[in-house]
Parts: sequence; C-alpha cells; structure tokens
Amino acid sequence: MVTAILWTGLLIAALGYFGWQLWGRFSVLLKARRDDGRKYDSKTLVPRLKQTLIYAFGQKKFFRDDQPAGVMHIIIFWGFVTLLFQVITMFGRGWDPEFRIPLFGVNALGGPYGFAKDIFEVAVWVAVSIGLFRWAVVRPTRLFGFLPAEKRLSEHSHWEAYLILIFISAIMASGLFYDAGRMAAYAATNPEIAAEMHWQPVSAALSRLFASNPELGLTISNLSWWVHNLVILCFLNLLPRSKHFHIITAIPNVFFGKVEPKGRLAKRDFTVENPLFGRSTPDQFTAKQVLDMYSCTECGRCSTNCPATATGKPLAPRQFLVDLRNTIYANQTKLAMAKTGTDGAAGEVTFEPVVAEDKPISDEVVWSCLECRACEEACPVNIEYVDKIVDIRQHLVQEASRFPAELNRAFKGMETQSNPWGISSAERTTWADGFDVPTLMEKPDAEYLYYVGCGGSFDSNNRKATQSFVRILKEAGVSFAILGQSETCNGDSARRLGNEYLYQTLAEQLSNTLKENNVKKILVNCPHCFNTLKNEYPDFGGDWEVTHAAALVGKLINDGKVKIDTKKSFDKKVVYHDSCYYGRFNDIYDEPRNLINQVPGAQLGEMERCKEKGMCCGAGGGRMWMEEKADQRVNLLRTDQALESKPDVIATSCPYCRIMIGSGINEKGLADKVGVMDVMEIVAASIAESKEPTQPKISP
Repeated sequence: MVTAILWTGLLIAALGYFGWQLWGRFSVLLKARRDDGRKYDSKTLVPRLKQTLIYAFGQKKFFRDDQPAGVMHIIIFWGFVTLLFQVITMFGRGWDPEFRIPLFGVNALGGPYGFAKDIFEVAVWVAVSIGLFRWAVVRPTRLFGFLPAEKRLSEHSHWEAYLILIFISAIMASGLFYDAGRMAAYAATNPEIAAEMHWQPVSAALSRLFASNPELGLTISNLSWWVHNLVILCFLNLLPRSKHFHIITAIPNVFFGKVEPKGRLAKRDFTVENPLFGRSTPDQFTAKQVLDMYSCTECGRCSTNCPATATGKPLAPRQFLVDLRNTIYANQTKLAMAKTGTDGAAGEVTFEPVVAEDKPISDEVVWSCLECRACEEACPVNIEYVDKIVDIRQHLVQEASRFPAELNRAFKGMETQSNPWGISSAERTTWADGFDVPTLMEKPDAEYLYYVGCGGSFDSNNRKATQSFVRILKEAGVSFAILGQSETCNGDSARRLGNEYLYQTLAEQLSNTLKENNVKKILVNCPHCFNTLKNEYPDFGGDWEVTHAAALVGKLINDGKVKIDTKKSFDKKVVYHDSCYYGRFNDIYDEPRNLINQVPGAQLGEMERCKEKGMCCGAGGGRMWMEEKADQRVNLLRTDQALESKPDVIATSCPYCRIMIGSGINEKGLADKVGVMDVMEIVAASIAESKEPTQPKISP
C-alpha cells in the first residue's frame, strides 16, 4: 500500500511537470505561421506515411557509412520501441505486482516478447557502452569538431549526452535485474515466472547470482524496479529541456516533412494586405521550421557534409539550427502569449531579429550557404535547412538591403539583360550561328522547346555543350526549336539569393512566353533550369513536361536514333561530378553515368564523395555571383577530390559546375593535362553521323 501511494504521487508529479514543459514547447507550434505552401490533405497522407516508415521507423539514413554510430542508433531506437511494453508493465506493477498487459501472458505474446526484451536490453546496453566510449575517448569530429575551442567545454560540452547515455544504461540494467531477482525469488513457487525463465535467457542467467539467497533476489528486484521507473521519469522530464527532445518530435517531423519535390521553394504571396518579405524574427518562422529546430539531435552529420563548413566558412548547419532553436526557447513565453493573426503571425508583441552581426546568426553565416542540400540529405530526421536560409536571405535583400556588394551586378544583369552575367541580351543566340537552329516562331509545331538557359547561352565554354546537344538532337531527327531572342532568364539565381520579387517578375515573364507559344514539352541541359521549370514554375501555371538532356539522349541511343561509332574511341579515364540540382534535388544520378559508359573507350570512375554524398562545386545557392576568400574556395576542394582518381577528364552536366571545376583546374595549372567537359560533349564526340552535318564540328 505504501509503495502504491508513493508511486502514485511521484507519477502524478513527474507527468504533471512533463506535461507543463511539453505544453510550453508546443504552444509555440500552435502560434507559429503556416504560410509555407505545404499541403496536409488526403493526397499527401500516403506519401507522408511512407516517408515516416522509411526514415523514422526504418531508420534508413543510419544504414549509411557513418558506422558504428548508425547501427548503434538503430539498436537503441528499436530497443526503446520494443521496451515500451516493458515500461508500461513496470509502471503498472506499482499498483499490482502481478500486472500484465492483456495478451502478454507467458503462454501468449508474453513469451516471445520476453525473449525480444532480453536480447534488446543487452544489445542496447552494449550500444550505449560503445557510445559512451566514443564520446569520452574517441570524440569524433562530427560531434566535437565544428565549434570554437572555447565553446567545446562550456555551453556546448554535451553533458546531457553523457547523462542520457547513463540513464539508458541504468534502464537496461535495472530491467534485467528486476526480472532476474523475481525469478530467483518466485520461480520455485510460481509456474508462470518459472516459464518466463525459458524465454528470457539473460535474465535467467543473472538469476543464478541469487539462487542461494532468494530474499536478496527479491530486494534487488524491488530496488531495480524503483531505479528503472525513477530514471524513466527523470529521463522524460529532461527531454523537453535538451537536444533529446527529438525523441518526441522526430517522428512527427518526418511525417510533416516535404512531400512536394525536394527542390521546390514556396512562392511568397506579395498580394496580401501585409505581405511577408522574409523571415528575421522568432515569430515569423513556420510551425514546420520550429519543429525542425525541436528535432535537431546535434549529431553533426549536417556539418560533416557541408562544403561551407569544410572550407572554413562561419556556417555550420548544426550550429545555425541550434542558434535558431535557442532563440525560440528564449522567446517561448512571448511567442505563446502573442496574439495570433489569420496567417499565424504573432501580433502586437515585438521581437528582436535573429540575424545581424550582434545577433545569434551573422549575415556572413547566411551568405556562406551553397543551398546544396548536403545537410538535408545527411540529416536522419529530414530537417530542412535550405528554406530557412532562403527565407532569411529574403529579409536581408528585400527588407534590410544588406547583401554582398557584388550581387548588385547580378541583380542588375537579370533586371536589365535577363541574365546574371549582365551580357547584352542580343548575344543570347550567338551560340547558334551556323547551326541552323529553328525558333518556335519559325517552327511552331516543334515537339520540344529547347530552353538553353543563361549558362548555355552566354558562357563561352558552356556554349560547346549547347552546340553538342543540338548536334545530337539534329542527328537523331528530334523535332525541336528554341525561343531565340524571346528566351529570358528563369530567375533561379535571384530566388536562391533571396530576391524573391525579382524571381517572380522573371518567372511571370518567361511563363507567359511559354504559354503564348503553346509549349508542351521542354528540354534542358542545365539542372538549375530543370529544377526551376519542373518544380517551381507550376506555381505560375506551368504545365509542361520537362526533360533533362541525359534522359532524352539515353532514350535516343536505346531506340537506335543515335548511333555510337565504335571506331571513335574516347580512350580517357573519366570521373563524373554530380550536380546538386540534378542529384540531391531531383535524384538524377544514373542517366549521365549511363551515357558515359556507352561511349567507346571511356573509363568511368567515381570520387569518394559522389551521388547522394557528392559535394557542391561552389556555385550553388547563388554563390556563383559572390566572391570567395582564396583559402576558402569550395571549387578548389572539389577539384582536389576529383583529381584523387587521376582522371583525364572531369565530366559535368551543369554550366555552373563546368565553370567552377574548370576554374579549379586552371588555377592548379593542369588545363593541359585534365579536361573538363559536359556529358553532351563526350557523347557528341562519339556519335556516328548518318549524313553530312549541317553545322560546324565541335572540338572537345
């Protein structure tokens, strides 16, 4: 009776305090904005359930090469899922020592469950022991290496990680000794407990320690029960106050994650009465963005894969998110008390901005981002970083007018000449001189519109890729045309740099042009154009079939419309650099590689960082148009990674990648030894011509 009364009081107090803490955190979510364009309806339910099963319960990202940490987490996660029934049983025995969950008797589900429980308690204990060793002795860079030295042992000393690991160890050990003590005390007189010994080998083995002293076994069992339950209650109340809050929020975070295309950004509505031009204060972030902040485990996988972090820039995605989260926590009371408008924005209460030189996040942190999604791809709980960076950039550009001076030229170029280089728009079709390429005005019934894009039109080296692709199309007899002088910039760089208003102006202009010309199918040889037209232009009424060059050319070869000349041996070692906007944004990895493999003599190799783990060339997120310190050049690091495989040619499928990798090769003085070529150039050099060409040859 005394135990039941004491246990009841402790449970009410602990759960009450936990509920109070939880309400404080979730009251912020209830007041947060919901203007990110996400859809939560019956059409998105199945995709959301699927990604929850794959990433939350399936722990997919933990199976990658970050071992043994990944396997350790899988064991701990599934151990907790399995032991949830044990926790319920232990809690219930505070009132009834013989309590069992219905159907969990030893002759029903209880037997097999007891076996699984025993195995997981040992497995989790071993995993936690390894974890403690890694934290205390190994101290991996992923966990400790992205903070200034003076911070590593202060507010970011990770004391809670040690405490949580000790808590978990105590829960596992106490669970085993609780059962072992009961077996020693009652197995001789209680057939059901005796039967448990056959199903629980570890507990049964431990019970032999008390075989000669059943009373000691009972004492150990009772003590273990208190340790187990008290640690659980302490653990529970620590969660909302620590990074381990993700135990509660991670599964919902995955469920509410993006089911729209990964490369899509939400369209900002400037037509409402009080439009939001960017996000800069705690009350302006959306509910999903706040949930992201709650779900960060500070594991460092994002920063490990971030090219900005790798080159010594002030951005470390983990710290960026932690700083945002700490700002939300610091303003929790104000956020919860603020009045809420119809759009979810807090009213009347004012908040300080989170970004400025004297604020948690500096401007330089925001402008360091390449928006390559390496952090998002690495995050086990699918936290989204790019939308937050772009939203803050929108504030800096459109509200604060605080952005790198060199961007003035890019913005002006897009406004006046419809290209970020600022080259005269009259030169947009210079690449086509002598190639007899029809425009849609001349060939309105063309099956495809080839949208060349700014990179393929204005950059001298990328014009070779454009011409090579045209040569392949003409050789295959593909019905296509271009817009010619009517083609304008799609605005990708403006949007990624935070100039949303300029982006929407350019998008409206190009979208109207495409509609006026009754375009149905679009070809592109630029991943930025592909992502923008395919994933973002539907917001402007775009309903087009957008195909990237490698997909079409691969089909043309398979259909026999483009024939490879086996006598034209390329005979070079090739390493392919994955574009972020084809790869991590749109899961296009194999098509360009398949084309290279079909070129006679081409020997395709891989970089260590390739496909999902590939590294940005340094031009993503509008960094193409910003200066970079000589000792922090991302393109030089990526070039070094490519050169490790000793290639003759570095293949790309993006105008920006070609420029950045080519620049890296030139700066290293290797231009006469290592070539940089678009995949279309490599293929064009090997095709068998069925007729006399009507356009000049393209030299590699």
